[in-house]
Amino acid sequence: MTVFKAYMKIAKKNLWLLFMYMGIFFILTIVFQGTAQKSESEGYQSSGAKIGVVDGDRGILAESLIRTLQEKNEVLLLSGDQEELQESLFYRSVDYIVRIPKDFAARCIEGDEKLKVTTVPGTFAGSYAEQAVSSFIYSARSYRAAGFSDQEIAEAAVEQPETEVTLMDFTGNKGEEPAYVYYYRYLPFLLLSVICYMMGYILMGFGRGHLPERMRASAIPAKRQTAEGLLAAGVISFGVWTMSTAAVFLLYGRQILAGNNVGYYILNSISLLAVSLTLAYLIGTLVKDSNALSGIVNIAALGMCFVCGTFVEMDYLSPAVKKAAQFLPVYWYETVNNLLAGYSTISGDVRIEVLQGIGIQLVFAATFACVTLAVSRKRA
Repeated sequence: MTVFKAYMKIAKKNLWLLFMYMGIFFILTIVFQGTAQKSESEGYQSSGAKIGVVDGDRGILAESLIRTLQEKNEVLLLSGDQEELQESLFYRSVDYIVRIPKDFAARCIEGDEKLKVTTVPGTFAGSYAEQAVSSFIYSARSYRAAGFSDQEIAEAAVEQPETEVTLMDFTGNKGEEPAYVYYYRYLPFLLLSVICYMMGYILMGFGRGHLPERMRASAIPAKRQTAEGLLAAGVISFGVWTMSTAAVFLLYGRQILAGNNVGYYILNSISLLAVSLTLAYLIGTLVKDSNALSGIVNIAALGMCFVCGTFVEMDYLSPAVKKAAQFLPVYWYETVNNLLAGYSTISGDVRIEVLQGIGIQLVFAATFACVTLAVSRKRA
């Protein structure tokens, strides 16, 4: 087991890489998970706009409109001075200004005159305020057509019940992603970086100087040398995967065991492990020094993580980037991970998509292995 022991000895010297990337990985996971969960918790909260009102009517319906806007917005009463209005918009004291004209009821409720408004272009707050004002006008016109008086319209507009929204749970996860999803989302960064670096240094060590010639002249058969090398690579890679998997169970044990998809998560991570190991062998076969290794690993690991949905969610990637990313294995890993996060139970067409994604990763692994063999034979 001479070759096996040599592999393990070199790997032991590079354990600092494993611990360094594990530390970076956990920091990234904690930071991104906290940010994502905070944005999700605030995603469905109602937020108001800063609305400026110039009341030129002072009537009961104008006051009713102002009270309606004040329920969910910050309303600032303005005098109507043009300079004051311009300064309010410039310094963002208000996002939207509405001018209520004299004879508001006759001109805008009974008539078709539109309220004069000024808003900051392209802002959500302006659109939100516009919707609130339009809703009041349409409701007031409906009540007027039904014969309601100004007092009755004002009371009815203020007392309108809020609409109750019920979110339908079609996927079984109640619209929430489990916390351990973020751990598995960033796992490619850990496995690709650590395994590619460790195996790269090992293979570079075996390719230096006259060592290849000495190994070919050794009494140990070439097949046994290859078998011991593959065994050592498998042990090292499996050790990295075991540590990362043990960590997720230590951090999210109860939550992940309570789900139905733990087996698929493990299977998906094993397929990623196969991709990382075969890619590491290919890189280690091609590089000759540590500078080249660092450059290629950074491009391969970080590049795929950025364009395949690891560091930047797929929803934010452009169609062109997504189309190009389909030719990279991490894209299919993240596709499977997103499916597992979106469905509490995997069945039917979703199961087929999950298995296809895992199968495509294994095809990439086989392709990397074949390319490595071809390169090794050409150099032999």
